[in-house]
Amino acid sequence: MALQNDLRMKWHTGGMTVRLILINVAVFVALVVAYLVLLPVGGSGLGAQVLRDQYIVQWLRSTADLDVLVTRPWTVFTYMFVHTGLGHIFWNMLLLWFGGRLFEDLLGGRRLLGDYLLGGLSGLALYVLVNNTMPGLHGHPTAGTAILGASAGVLSVFVGIAAYRPEMIVNLLLIGPVKLMYVAAVFLLLDLVGIGSGDGVAHEAHIGGALYGFVAARQLTRGRDWSKGFVDLLDRLAAPFRRRKGPRLRVEKRPTGGVRPTSSTAQQKQARIDAILDKISRSGYDSLSKEEKDLLFKASNDQ
Repeated sequence: MALQNDLRMKWHTGGMTVRLILINVAVFVALVVAYLVLLPVGGSGLGAQVLRDQYIVQWLRSTADLDVLVTRPWTVFTYMFVHTGLGHIFWNMLLLWFGGRLFEDLLGGRRLLGDYLLGGLSGLALYVLVNNTMPGLHGHPTAGTAILGASAGVLSVFVGIAAYRPEMIVNLLLIGPVKLMYVAAVFLLLDLVGIGSGDGVAHEAHIGGALYGFVAARQLTRGRDWSKGFVDLLDRLAAPFRRRKGPRLRVEKRPTGGVRPTSSTAQQKQARIDAILDKISRSGYDSLSKEEKDLLFKASNDQ
């Protein structure tokens, strides 16, 4: 229960970067559980992995095979939340945390979501285009070119913020201060070099996501926001499925000069909540003690 409450609070207070990470991790954990469940059926670790990929992952990952893609259109979105290797998800989520926090602080969570999804779609589009026009690039037929992972969306976010604030200085471990645009350039260069290497990495998708992030950021500096219309459309499509009734997890500070609780106990409680929210603003949700997290969760349920 404590873990559930903690994750719920992180979802509501951590911002869009944390939400995207939580979704990716949740899907990864679900696939690990599926692997463990299938172990007795598969007869060996490899057999369980094959069963999981055959009956579960194939419905979530996407592909450059157009005949298959048209029968599984949802995979153009689901593929960018699917990872089957610990190293794969770790590095993607690390880069998303690093670039996403910078992006969200400057441009907001809704625009971050738009860049992640549109970057993922652009990455898949370039991947499909390259693999259908140059089917021998990876050394195997187009029908076998499956794709999964958040890399295209993550690079769209990272390159996007680097293109929007190219002179921003970031401190890298063992390297020190460096301009963000140089870090983004290194990632792009590695993918350009990796094309056709046969390493099993969808470098074309990475480049497609990075290109979208770059172009969208440059357009934003000219006052054209490509993400807004897309995210607004998603909001309208999701509106009929949202729960309209029931309590919502929301805790707010009392505005200065507003109506204050009448009892002394209520005033003390609100003051305590205000102090906790101030602490989140300064240091983030993870800086809270267990007692403070429990108090905030209880207050949200009371409201």
